[in-house]
Amino acid sequence: KLAKVSGNKKVSMIPQKDLEKTTGYIHGANNPVGIRQKHNYPIFIDQTALNLDQMIVSAGEVGHSIIIRPQDLANFVKADFADILEENN
Repeated sequence: KLAKVSGNKKVSMIPQKDLEKTTGYIHGANNPVGIRQKHNYPIFIDQTALNLDQMIVSAGEVGHSIIIRPQDLANFVKADFADILEENN
């Protein structure tokens, strides 16, 4: 679903061994704000987040998180809401 929404043939997670080199963040510290500011990668949030009053996302350091309204996060990082939730069979 994410590949289709993002206009790609396929998408996958960055291999953990390449994570810091690619994003600048270690495992557990990746965050949408830093990713958008450092790389301007497109960010997609599943549309079910719109049903939440707040969500928790990484604050950019292992063990640190922030609580934020989904729409506020989307506005700040220029994210799009889309149907990207993978169904469990």
